[in-house]
Amino acid sequence: MKQIEAIIAWTPARWAALRPETAGQIVVLPVPDETGVSKSYVMRAGASSSALATLSDEARIARLFIDFQTIVVRDGLDPQTVHRAFLAIDEYRFRIAPDTEGAEFEDPPEED
Repeated sequence: MKQIEAIIAWTPARWAALRPETAGQIVVLPVPDETGVSKSYVMRAGASSSALATLSDEARIARLFIDFQTIVVRDGLDPQTVHRAFLAIDEYRFRIAPDTEGAEFEDPPEED
């Protein structure tokens, strides 16, 4: 799904006392979140932020990778868990190193 259509929801690992059922976990969901799954998590980013739509394409991509770093470094989630969740976002898959598991080419190279 496109970044502007994705809700990123997570609960910091250190907040286990606040939300033990989702502490250290992350989901990436399409908008709208009709089932309300994202409400089980403490933090949200992506399409849940109205500011995302006002950003340039480059700024949105930067925001995506800043969110990744924040979730991993500040909030203590496992990098591979976050990576697997972010694979649901097209812009993430197209911009990670091409030899990374789950990476894709937005415009596949022509084969000889």
